[in-house]
Amino acid sequence: MILYFSGTGNSKHVALTLSKILDEKVMAMTPDMRSGMQIQHPDTRIIWVFPIYSWGVPPYVMDVIKGINLIDKSSVPIHHAVVTCGDDCGLADRMWRRAINKRGWSDGAILSVQMPNNYVAMMGFDVDSKELETEKLANSSARITHVAETILECEKSETRITDIVHGNYAWIKTRVIYPWFKRYAMGPEKFSVTESCISCGKCADMCPLGNISMKKDNSGDKRHPEWGKDCAGCLGCYHTCPVHAIDYAHATNGKGQYLNPQIRQNR
Repeated sequence: MILYFSGTGNSKHVALTLSKILDEKVMAMTPDMRSGMQIQHPDTRIIWVFPIYSWGVPPYVMDVIKGINLIDKSSVPIHHAVVTCGDDCGLADRMWRRAINKRGWSDGAILSVQMPNNYVAMMGFDVDSKELETEKLANSSARITHVAETILECEKSETRITDIVHGNYAWIKTRVIYPWFKRYAMGPEKFSVTESCISCGKCADMCPLGNISMKKDNSGDKRHPEWGKDCAGCLGCYHTCPVHAIDYAHATNGKGQYLNPQIRQNR
């Protein structure tokens, strides 16, 4: 079974591709998994697919790992992780392994797939150039195939395998910057919408946590998005807006948008 979390489609694309190669059922992580939702899994493996957030595991994914209730008496699955990243991953592998082991589960392989950047909510961060985006997407196909082969190799050899790009200053990025990011640079309160909003509701449809609702404005003639408190920080709402009407802390002004082309094509 493959469990995935995705905001702009990179991790969803990886999950769907892996499901075809490995003939695995694929399921999106849902908010109720954080609070004990029972999942039946007659499988020998569970693959977690998710993006890297500030050189760490997304808090939402950590909450799902802590809360989900995996039920199957016939097998003891091995857990693998496949993470998508724009550049490097810090020590996210250690975060994930600790969380898995804390549940009493067995951890196997963790691998990364480099995909186009989508983080734009701070100064100095923007989407990739079209040339780099195209290059990363072209290289990802062979990498996903390698990931699938490595997972099978890991199970055959019964050894742990780590194949991710840690990057420079990995300890500082994961142990110092990630906690700061989690506390101060996430959350829905900094989202706003401009008057160019066309009330299409695509942002609400895109939200993986169902955290956006379309509310009528004071005139009652137009609806606009309102964000609740349950935000994963994926920025899917920003990237899917067809008129670029969503802003985050004024840090997204003039920046690009990105949706994985395979996912966008099938929406």
